[in-house]
Amino acid sequence: MADALEADIGRITSEILERQKSLDTVMGLSRRTIMGAGRAITMLHSGKRDEALVLIREIRGLVSKLKRYDGQFLHNSMQAYQEYAEAAVFYAIKARGTIPSARTVGVNDSAYLMGLMDAVGELRREMLEMLRSGNRKDAELYFRLIERIYDGTRSLKFAESILPGFRRKQDVARMQVESAGSELLRATR
Repeated sequence: MADALEADIGRITSEILERQKSLDTVMGLSRRTIMGAGRAITMLHSGKRDEALVLIREIRGLVSKLKRYDGQFLHNSMQAYQEYAEAAVFYAIKARGTIPSARTVGVNDSAYLMGLMDAVGELRREMLEMLRSGNRKDAELYFRLIERIYDGTRSLKFAESILPGFRRKQDVARMQVESAGSELLRATR
């Protein structure tokens, strides 16, 4: 009997060590993705669009590697996917003036929606920068995109267990839209 127990403990230990190695990989990739997305957003605000694109492409590679572990560790990767989605959406808007599809961004639908909501804050910041520099036309463009994102997602009402944190992000986006609208109106007076 001791031999069977030892064999089981050995097998179980080996399997758990493999899972731990996979988790360590996921956590490292997630950290690099989140930090890279933050740097890409900063670059975009600083007008370094080409550099941001290079970084976003690198991050997309990290996201592809992360997806290999989704079966066991999706909950550990979701924040990284959301941050990448936010950076990718913000880049597409800054570069092309369009909101990319979930398929184009390349993350699951939940991460796309969460990243889209987070991008509203970046767009508001960009709108304010346009107002400060006297560029009302671009400020209005950013405001219309903020409204479009919010209006497009306003009807989504899901349980917290289905889309964790989304309602809070919707509330924040609504406040961003209201504030941005007021700031735009003040700038016209």
